[in-house]
Amino acid sequence: MSNKKKKRITGSRSFKTPSTFPLILLLVILLFSAFSLLFLSSTAFQDHLVLSELFMFLSMSLLSLLMGIVACYSRMKNILERILIPLVIFGSSAVSIAFAHTTFQLYEDIDDYEARNFNVVEGIPSSLTYDSSKNGIDYISSITIHHKKVKVSHLNITAKHYKVYFKEKSIRLNYLTHSKFAVTIGKGD
Repeated sequence: MSNKKKKRITGSRSFKTPSTFPLILLLVILLFSAFSLLFLSSTAFQDHLVLSELFMFLSMSLLSLLMGIVACYSRMKNILERILIPLVIFGSSAVSIAFAHTTFQLYEDIDDYEARNFNVVEGIPSSLTYDSSKNGIDYISSITIHHKKVKVSHLNITAKHYKVYFKEKSIRLNYLTHSKFAVTIGKGD
C-alpha cells in the first residue's frame, strides 16, 4: 500500500474565523457607539444646543469611519470594484474627518455657550444657503451677513418663514465663536 493522503470529499475550505471575529466585534462596537450617541444627542441633550450637535456630529463621524472600515475589508475582484472601493474609502474618511473637525469646534464652544458669551452680527443678509431639498420644504442652512457665514440649519428656518419675518429686514444673529453655529436669530434694530 502507498502512503497517500485521503482527499476530503467536501473540498478544502478556510473560514478564517480568528481573523474575522475581531473585525466583526469592532464593527458592532462602532455601530453601537454611533447609534447610542445619536440617541443621546436627540433625547438627553435636547435643551443644550452645543452638546446635542456635538454628539450628533460625533456619531456621524463614527458612522462614516465604519463605512470606511467595511470598505477596507472588501474584496476587489473586478475593475469596477478596484475603482469604487478606494473611492468609498477615501470619501468616507474625508467625511469622517470633516465631522470630527466640527465636533472639535463644538467642544471648544461648550464653555462659551454655558457662559452665554456669543458673537453678534447684525445687518441685512447678503446671501442665504438652502439645503436644496427636492421633495418637501426648503430649509435655510446658513446666512451670510457682513462676510460672516453663520450656520442656522439646526434652527429649522423654512424659506417661507424667512420670507414672512425676515426678508429685506435687518437680522441679529448670536452665534458661537469656533463652530459658527447660530444660537438665536431675531430682528435687528
